[in-house]
Amino acid sequence: MLSAGGRASERPGMHNQAELAYLRLRERLMSGAYHPGDRLTELGICEDLGMSRTPVREALRRLQSDGLVTSTGRGVVVSSLSPQEMRHAMQLHGALDALAAKLAATAQRDGLLSPAQLTALKDAAHHVEEFAEPADPQGAWRANLDFHMLLARLSGNPLLEDALDRIWARFAIVSLSNVRRRENLTPVHHEAIVSAIVDGDPERAEAAAIAHVEDAAAMYGEGDGAEGP
Repeated sequence: MLSAGGRASERPGMHNQAELAYLRLRERLMSGAYHPGDRLTELGICEDLGMSRTPVREALRRLQSDGLVTSTGRGVVVSSLSPQEMRHAMQLHGALDALAAKLAATAQRDGLLSPAQLTALKDAAHHVEEFAEPADPQGAWRANLDFHMLLARLSGNPLLEDALDRIWARFAIVSLSNVRRRENLTPVHHEAIVSAIVDGDPERAEAAAIAHVEDAAAMYGEGDGAEGP
């Protein structure tokens, strides 16, 4: 899994060339380097990454399996999400995010989270606001992703973390183009989620996470191809 902020995945010897090509391309897709509908060719990607066709071809197969690109017979195109697909994705994301918040709060209640982990969660929430205030769409989106993936890690459930990572990757394809059109980038309910987790209140954390996703769906208009919450 590619961490939201790290280049650690690219350390020499950690991955073979196909894995490295996959991680680099996935990061480009999630950072908005490519846009929905963009056509990608093996030759162009090889030149971009400085890699041979074999690992690039394997990386594209994996990305197609992830739903991030679609084969056209002449290369691939960057995938998007239809309004119905976005509704389905947000429904699943909402359920998983609520579970992550509930499990994190339960872990805190049971004394399983360290002060450093709670501080990291608070800092992650504040970072989103720091990017939102100067209207930095890409910075705010990335900080928002970091917050939600940290929340998933604090759940203590690696399968849940992996599932949310996959959903966020699908959101990323359409979200950056949408978030750049927003005037208000300040997130809602992040502080409520953090407060409930710090207090060790699973029910309140779950409710705050559900409210967060519901507000995001309403804000972006479920039929418009929303930006993930």
